[in-house]
Amino acid sequence: MTDPTTARKNTDRDLAVGDLAVGDLAVGDLAVGDLASGDLAAARQRLARRQEELLAALVAGGPVPPGFDERQVRAQSAGLAAKRRDTTAKVAPDLPRALGAQYGPLFLGYARSHPQTGGYRADARAFAQWVLTDGGPLAADHRRALEQWLHPAPVRPPGPLARLRRALRRRGPAASATP
Repeated sequence: MTDPTTARKNTDRDLAVGDLAVGDLAVGDLAVGDLASGDLAAARQRLARRQEELLAALVAGGPVPPGFDERQVRAQSAGLAAKRRDTTAKVAPDLPRALGAQYGPLFLGYARSHPQTGGYRADARAFAQWVLTDGGPLAADHRRALEQWLHPAPVRPPGPLARLRRALRRRGPAASATP
């Protein structure tokens, strides 16, 4: 059985991002294992800042932080954007249907400058809105399909004639045969 205090110490030692590591590995010229608690807090803040920079590079098109292989970060970024595109297409299949072959390139262009802030449904709506306002020229039928998807016509309640038909069907054929 692992002692909780030992597990906590090991967790601190195992955190690492790029060339910045917490534990016995070096942070700048100092080893975190040798730092006082104030220095450890500063090292954690630097680690958090580096993680934010990496995350921005991966999902928001930010610059690749120093110490990371730019080619690998861009490849991972493209993979994450493609996964986001595909998941959004599964959640809102009308979007790829409405845009056809333009869906993929448009979504990847959108994803480069718009990090996901909500769920996939919210992302799909924000993407459709972006396509209509900033996505460039669209064919009239694509524009109309997106506008209908964003703002569907309200479902009208049945009118009096439809209610009469439904009432007659409930009574059955015997009721309508009698004079």
